[in-house]
Amino acid sequence: MPKPTFFRLPDEKRQRLMDAAVQEFTRAPFAKASVSNIIQTAGIPRGSFYQYFEDKQDIFFYMLEQLGNTMGARMESIIEENDGQLMLSIRKFFNYVIDSILDGEHGKLFQNIFVYMDFRSASHTVFGGEKDQHDKHVRMRQQLMSRVDFTALKIDSEQDLYLLMRTAMGILMQSITHYYNAIRAGREVEIAEIHDSVNKCLDWLEQGVAK
Repeated sequence: MPKPTFFRLPDEKRQRLMDAAVQEFTRAPFAKASVSNIIQTAGIPRGSFYQYFEDKQDIFFYMLEQLGNTMGARMESIIEENDGQLMLSIRKFFNYVIDSILDGEHGKLFQNIFVYMDFRSASHTVFGGEKDQHDKHVRMRQQLMSRVDFTALKIDSEQDLYLLMRTAMGILMQSITHYYNAIRAGREVEIAEIHDSVNKCLDWLEQGVAK
């Protein structure tokens, strides 16, 4: 996580530094990205960078957390726009995520993230430790609980909601990973195929598969 000095910077300078990080991690995967390029693009001295972040990994994971926060806020707004209808909102959110990640402005950045990073080892760093990760998940569940219309669902507890969301997110992440693995193997995959497979799995989750 950034050092306290980072948060004392003017908004414009903080944004310039993060924009430079996005540009560099879009240009190259984590292993090949460099602090030198980030500070050159941001127009700050090397010594200043290390007053704000411990190292390249520190700013990378902070960037990931900010991207995650943006996605989370988008999910909440979609639920509100659809009057708390959770399954409809999940479908719309997943369609938004697929288009944003695979074919959006930051498509190359997300490709570098998915292809080159181990997210199980990264999650600990992103959330800053077990307690912080737990607290963040609790806040997320509470925010969803206040927005979801449970009259259309067979669940009514915070824990069940979290389990449902975790299952749905697994469908999404596996489908996106499949897309990138296919690209790496030289196989062509249409983004429409990813939309179709995700929506089919959500049909199964919502309606069941047994006759």
